[in-house]
Amino acid sequence: MAEKKIDKSRRNFLFGAVRRYKKESLDQPVAATAECVATIKTANALYVDGAWEEARLKYKECLQSDQNDADVRYRLGVCSYKVGKYIQAKLEFERALRIDRTYKDAFLYLGLTMVRLEKPEKALALWKQYFNPLAIPVQRELNLQIGLIEEGVGDSPQTIAEAVEAAITESGDTVG
Repeated sequence: MAEKKIDKSRRNFLFGAVRRYKKESLDQPVAATAECVATIKTANALYVDGAWEEARLKYKECLQSDQNDADVRYRLGVCSYKVGKYIQAKLEFERALRIDRTYKDAFLYLGLTMVRLEKPEKALALWKQYFNPLAIPVQRELNLQIGLIEEGVGDSPQTIAEAVEAAITESGDTVG
């Protein structure tokens, strides 16, 4: 996603007159700058390599200049999840969804985080909002787990999480 990010400092320059006209503060933090784009590229490379803790720290660095980037929030959540910081992961997925309610992978991982926090019943509503026809193994596993939990015959949270994680791994690049 970093390749799609732009240096918004130019955009901010162009909209400076509009901000002055609307009497908006020019001191407010605006969008990502070129430094943040470079940091995101580094963080994304670490993310792809599975260096979760290092990527997590880089994404946190990005949030200092742009707190409203759903992709950074989502990836920070995944990194936090992978290093076992489930409460922090939950917060980041919720923030990503507040910014962009259509971020389907955030629903997937937020549900998974709820399972890891021993609240699988809360994962149901989240997983029902996830739909990715390119990730068939994930969809199949989620449907199975939803049915089992609804019928009251679900496995332990540990087993549910491991099954969903295995489906995500099987789907590879189709899940963010």
